[in-house]
Amino acid sequence: SQDMIDDKAVVSTQSTGEEAYFCMEGLGRLNPEKVDFYIDYIKFQVEHGFYDGDANLNILKLYQFSPDLITRSSIDIVHLILVKALMQLPKEDYVFCRAQLSQDMIDDNLTKKIDDVATLLETCLFPKFWSVVQEEKIFSEMAGFVEAARCFICHVIQLTYKNIEIDFLKQLLGPLSTDQEFDEILERHSWEVNGDSVFIGHKEEMVESKEIVEKMPIEVVRPLLAIR
Repeated sequence: SQDMIDDKAVVSTQSTGEEAYFCMEGLGRLNPEKVDFYIDYIKFQVEHGFYDGDANLNILKLYQFSPDLITRSSIDIVHLILVKALMQLPKEDYVFCRAQLSQDMIDDNLTKKIDDVATLLETCLFPKFWSVVQEEKIFSEMAGFVEAARCFICHVIQLTYKNIEIDFLKQLLGPLSTDQEFDEILERHSWEVNGDSVFIGHKEEMVESKEIVEKMPIEVVRPLLAIR
């Protein structure tokens, strides 16, 4: 049954994660003999939709300290690591991973495109971001990438806007399959439609403050001020 398959996937993920944890203990984490395990592990992460940043960083460090480990397929592994790291925004995983790359890896065409996409996200050029990522398979085929990017965009919107026009919000959120998907995003973040716009702030912020001025007779105030 599907439940049995899901249970097996969970057990497999846990056992693989535990194996990675023991691989990364002490100085042995940078043992060149472990590079094949780490490579299988990043592929496992991609397949099963989870993330282990420490293990992925170890692959890049191994490539950095033991260049003889680099093969023709190594750049493909680097690309997977970079995209998985980019999905962690606003955390700084992408910056840490990129800092480990050799100049040859940085100059690779797809690495440059991933860099461009990272810049679009970090500089909040979201409509342009959505148009670019649809052109590259590594983004469209990476499980959870769209959801992770949209989560980061919602984080930025929450910090930036109090009210935002619905049409503009939809541009920022990228292609949505249905109106229901848009409604689910609003509900998840407790955002409320108000005419042609969406209220991003909290309900208590909608209450207008009112200045209350009380007038007190001088006879009451005089004793308090010790006026004679």
